This record gives sequence, structure tokens and C-alpha cells, in this order.
Amino acid sequence: MPTISLTIPDDTFARLTEWAAERKQTVEEAVVPVLEGLAPSLPTAEDRVRAFGELTRLIQSRADRYPPGFRVDDSRERIYEGCGE
Repeated sequence: MPTISLTIPDDTFARLTEWAAERKQTVEEAVVPVLEGLAPSLPTAEDRVRAFGELTRLIQSRADRYPPGFRVDDSRERIYEGCGE
């Protein structure tokens, strides 16, 4: 497991030590879960597939809101029309 070294003020370390002792833990045992909570978790491939499926179902559920044959003009020219160059 990787390790990190932090330089923190003495009073902060003292408070962390006291906080950990109240929980009958070492400073490391008390701090690691807090750090894990700060680290963003990346979506898995299954998460991305599930999210795409949900988005597809949402789009399909709204298909009847548009007239038959409706097509979105999402061309670059249309999107930037009137913006000048």
C-alpha cells in the first residue's frame, strides 16, 4: 500500500491524536477513512453502461413530444449561427 508524508502544524497533530485516542485508534486508523471519503471514486465500465442505458430510456420516453419526422439540427453551422467569426 502506498504511503504519504504530510507536514501539519503541531496543534493539528495534537488534535488528531486526541480525536483518534477517543476512538481507541491510531492517528492513521482515524485519518485514512476521512481521506478515502475525500478521494473521488471513478465510475466503472458497468456504471457508464448503466448510465448510458438510463439516458437512452429517458430520450426514448420523450420521443412522443415531437412531431413525426422531427430531426434536431445539431450541425456546427446551426449551433454557431449568428456568432460571427
